[in-house]
Amino acid sequence: MLIIADARFPERVLKTLERYGEVLPFASQGIVYEAISGHPDIFLCQTPNALVVAPNTPAETINQIVKSGVMAATGQRQVGASYPASAMYNAFSGSGLLVHNKDLTDPVILKNSEGLKKVEVKQGYTRCNLVEAGGLFITSDRGIETALKNAGKETFFVDPSLIQLPSQKHGFFGGCAGVHQNQFFLAGSVKHFPEGPSFKKNLEKRDIELVELYDGPLWDGGSIYFISKAIRSIIREE
Repeated sequence: MLIIADARFPERVLKTLERYGEVLPFASQGIVYEAISGHPDIFLCQTPNALVVAPNTPAETINQIVKSGVMAATGQRQVGASYPASAMYNAFSGSGLLVHNKDLTDPVILKNSEGLKKVEVKQGYTRCNLVEAGGLFITSDRGIETALKNAGKETFFVDPSLIQLPSQKHGFFGGCAGVHQNQFFLAGSVKHFPEGPSFKKNLEKRDIELVELYDGPLWDGGSIYFISKAIRSIIREE
């Protein structure tokens, strides 16, 4: 199991993740603005078929992904320095849905998400704001919440105002989390946000184990990616 996470996460978060797999600390320099420079979900998009990788993802990271044997596909467009060009890989693809801003999503993500129901939203940073576990879609964006409800999905809203993201007013809930099988990994503790106890109960109802990676406030690190090392190849889409 390869786990990709922001290298700037609190040390305890990364140490705890090491119990569950090989941790690849993610970092970039001079590509996007500093607050999101270590966020995997800015450069990488998990889809049912492959991990879609922006072509200007740091070479060291690409090499480690290939070496780990992850099935990956190279995107067409380079990530830009600021929004909206920084959001082209920040779609949510999985659980039967592609939730995204259709004007931004890289074509390779669309190709690798064929067959999924498309839920279109205005929020470009969709993956930052959305994670799913046991059929429950947890978001910190009201527009995404409404779109998912209209699609017949069960949602849970977390107010983003207390989520830590250095140099920014606040972060987003999806960026604090990752899911693998029946485990929900959270960079923070339910003690540190008002919806925490209710959120935990909702997971328990679905037999989802909550793993608190450290005892502190929610910390947005651009999502935590758990990726199976299934096939040893990288595909470049033309």
